[in-house]
Amino acid sequence: MPLRINCLLVFVSLFSGPSGITLQPLSQPPIIINDTTDCTNIDQLLQSLTQSIASLINESVSTNLSCLLNSGSSAQCAADSCHAIAQALPNNPSGYYWILNSTNAAVNVYCDLVRYLNGSRGWMRVAYVNMSDPSQTCPSAWTLYTPTTDVRLCGRPRSPGCFSVNYTTYGVPYSKVCGWVKGYNYNTNDGFNRYLCTSPCVYTAIDQAYLDGVSITRNSPLRQHLWSYADANVNSKNCPCYINSAYPNSVPSFVGPDWYCQGQGGGNSTNYYNYPLWGGACSGSQASCCTDPNLPWFYKTLPGQVLDTLEVRICSDQPLSDEDTRVQNVELYVL
Repeated sequence: MPLRINCLLVFVSLFSGPSGITLQPLSQPPIIINDTTDCTNIDQLLQSLTQSIASLINESVSTNLSCLLNSGSSAQCAADSCHAIAQALPNNPSGYYWILNSTNAAVNVYCDLVRYLNGSRGWMRVAYVNMSDPSQTCPSAWTLYTPTTDVRLCGRPRSPGCFSVNYTTYGVPYSKVCGWVKGYNYNTNDGFNRYLCTSPCVYTAIDQAYLDGVSITRNSPLRQHLWSYADANVNSKNCPCYINSAYPNSVPSFVGPDWYCQGQGGGNSTNYYNYPLWGGACSGSQASCCTDPNLPWFYKTLPGQVLDTLEVRICSDQPLSDEDTRVQNVELYVL
């Protein structure tokens, strides 16, 4: 009597990913061969299956190798972070790369892979304003000012108060923030406005115009202070760091030590654009304001990883005719 055998073949599929090759069942039902006499077709089927698996393995290995050599070059080859690209491919130039965010979605971001910022490479750029580039425009919340045909600056559109620009971090977790600002003192700015207060004092609140200058915060969802670039009248010695400052205790408590303050002249509304702020060049009464070797850069390490958006505000408590801070450059990076 012939031997009756039921032969069951379950096809499998191969998937490649960051951790290598994995085997998973196919979504379609398995192919079942019921042969009442023998399994004479089994050798042919096994040979076909073996060839298919070998082909998939070769394709998967080839894809993984390509991604290792071209990390971040496409959504398929998205890297864990800009920092991971800098470590894996140290000779790669800065530019746009694909990385994974907190939901494992691939996002296309600008990675600075060249500069060592605070001892680390591979920062993700979040904000970039460069008004010396004639092709760029001011963010929509700010107004373009052109004191000369070749000088283009961004400032408040009206007064008083703060005017903010929010920058997404694309859902990428980070625990460090750095950046720099280049701005100019227009007229009679007052630095930190706390000294103007009478009870109750609104100028100590982070949501108010607590300074004349640029405020950098993160939203989680309430504003958390990162850095302040204060702009003050030199003649009236309003910066807390000035020699014999008129207001040495004017920094709000939420700002702490995370601030720079500088001014140029007083009542200058004509050629103010010749005197940039926060560049590390101070003299006279404000010489002590430029002793930080990091100027114009700031660096801030957070207690843990966050996904917060970043916010840049240009603030002032008085009318445009009296004071304004006008910026030419803003750059923010996270790691």
